[in-house]
Amino acid sequence: MGLASEYFDDGSSFLAIDPLSINPDALTNFSLFERYPPKNGIYRFRCLLMDTSSIDRARLLDLLKRWEQIFIHKDEARKYKAYIKDNLEFILNHDDIAPKQKTDTLITLSTDVVQDSFAVNFSSTADSGQIVKNVEKLIEKAMNFISSIESLNGLASLIGHDYETHTHSIKVGWLTATFINSNRDLFDVGSRAELKELMIQAAVAGFLHDLGKVKIPQNVINKPGRLNNLEYIIMQSHTAYAASLLFESGLPRDSMQTILYHHENDDGSGYPCGLSGENIPLVARICHIADAFDALTSERPYKKAKTPYEALTIMAGENPYLETLQKFEAEAAENIKPPVVAIVRDDYEAKLKRLREKEMVEAEAQKRVEARMKLRDKGMSHCFDRNLLRRFILTINKSESFDLSGLL
Repeated sequence: MGLASEYFDDGSSFLAIDPLSINPDALTNFSLFERYPPKNGIYRFRCLLMDTSSIDRARLLDLLKRWEQIFIHKDEARKYKAYIKDNLEFILNHDDIAPKQKTDTLITLSTDVVQDSFAVNFSSTADSGQIVKNVEKLIEKAMNFISSIESLNGLASLIGHDYETHTHSIKVGWLTATFINSNRDLFDVGSRAELKELMIQAAVAGFLHDLGKVKIPQNVINKPGRLNNLEYIIMQSHTAYAASLLFESGLPRDSMQTILYHHENDDGSGYPCGLSGENIPLVARICHIADAFDALTSERPYKKAKTPYEALTIMAGENPYLETLQKFEAEAAENIKPPVVAIVRDDYEAKLKRLREKEMVEAEAQKRVEARMKLRDKGMSHCFDRNLLRRFILTINKSESFDLSGLL
């Protein structure tokens, strides 16, 4: 049943949309409404257009420019979302649409795609191949925007929000593509088309770099506090899981390497393979920087978000406790539990004694987990390629939304 031409409603049945999001060259299959001032809390919504095929292009373009706000009925929200997805490139390249609105649109559509990717059961090669195609299709439409410095102004509005795997993945892909576009001299590409393909595949890797977390137990993924040593080791397996899930997806080798190696540290202390320096693929090193930057600037239940300046200060800082930190990391890597230093009274029952020992071991282990995390914040320069980190700072500092001059 179609929509009526007029409604009297408290507003809850309608969604406001920007007239500029309507592409005059693309017909809509949903109705556009205008809203009149309320009377006793009730608005009058009058249909402006049942579909854009009923009006010529010049007239439609004129109307879209004059309308400040238009509405769609919630029953047609799905149609509008599909329309936005089909016309994403038009919206992101529209000079009169603010970067914040472009960002919100891109994040909404990207989140849907990434969530769909994480929801796949991977029962066949076709499943992983379709994931890659869906992500590539979205990124191809958005590439001109997400690789531009202008887009960083929109991205800045997302800094400091709660950490959420899907949004985090989008931002990592976004930052990686922007970096590549601003540092073309690092890459052996002979044409603009080759550069664009490189950025697309790097962004795809960023979008999917945490896909392996679908194989990590939910109690580890959703733990409100810091991970203990065993959970830390379990979490580290997500890079290998992601590579295995996408192994036959058709994803290019470089993108697969980015996904697999995005937690390798410059000094060889990372995972899964302990690669160091230039043995770590270039885009993986860039992705690692973007990943750490977004993680540090995101809110967690157990820590406050760092400002971009604070995060990059930590990332670029020398750690005076590096040797101690490396010992803690080695303990975690081998799941070694520290010795019990407290004395248990001999007259306790054996069972109670063992329980007390276990509690002390776990308490001591948790203290070391906390200490390890605090020591990390003293400096992380050993994790990153210093030249790339400096270039990363220079890249995002081009945006008016970041002031990192004190780091340069």
